[in-house]
Amino acid sequence: MSERSAVLAEAGVLPLASAFNLRDFGGLETADGQTVRRGILFRSGTMSLLTPEDAEALRALGIRAICDLRRPNERLAEPTGWHGAEVDYYSRDYRETSGVLAEVLRSDDATADDMHAAMVAIYRAIPVDHAESYRAMFGQILAGRLPILINCAAGKDRTGVGVMLILSALGVPREAIVRDYLATNDHADWTWRLGQGETRLSVAFRERRDMVMPLLLADSAYLDALYETLDADHGGVDAYLRDGLGLDDDALSRLRGALIAP
Repeated sequence: MSERSAVLAEAGVLPLASAFNLRDFGGLETADGQTVRRGILFRSGTMSLLTPEDAEALRALGIRAICDLRRPNERLAEPTGWHGAEVDYYSRDYRETSGVLAEVLRSDDATADDMHAAMVAIYRAIPVDHAESYRAMFGQILAGRLPILINCAAGKDRTGVGVMLILSALGVPREAIVRDYLATNDHADWTWRLGQGETRLSVAFRERRDMVMPLLLADSAYLDALYETLDADHGGVDAYLRDGLGLDDDALSRLRGALIAP
């Protein structure tokens, strides 16, 4: 096995030809030595590019819930269509609160530092902007709609925060959560992804790659900004889970019962 293949296998990446950043995020160890179940928690970027064979392989996983964190225009441009009516598909219509990214992309004078700062600002805003979606995500899990797949456009930012919250609720240490988050950089093929169509982002990637890269990469500084914001504004991760998302002790116990390997 090549070094790259070993990294992908360790990260739970599924052998699908046309998926983007789609992987199983189980298998991590909790602080008390237990293990998050494999085959029940999945994360992904857009799934509109799946081949028929890949779609069939995904259906074979028995996924019963999808939590799609994208805006309406993103879902319209790249619909998720591989699943049937048996899957509980959640999405939410909300107005864009991170338009600064589009402003940076449009600016001829924007730098990589500008884009990095914009990304940090977005991670500071996510806990408030997407609390409703994360409450629904946990609701799907607590209702027994498992396995579940959580996705956004890249499977990195909105999805990355959702995954961080699930793993935190299960008692996975911060260091392991950050490593899982950074695994995106080991296998997300942005050259392939942005070659699938002509968009403002694909043009910027071709012509101003250095400026765009902070948008595409998983950066531990982004999660640091998230943790700092949760500490400063919400009393920490545990308090945010409890007071912001409504996960009381009983809900956390049921969550761990469903998602921790026996």
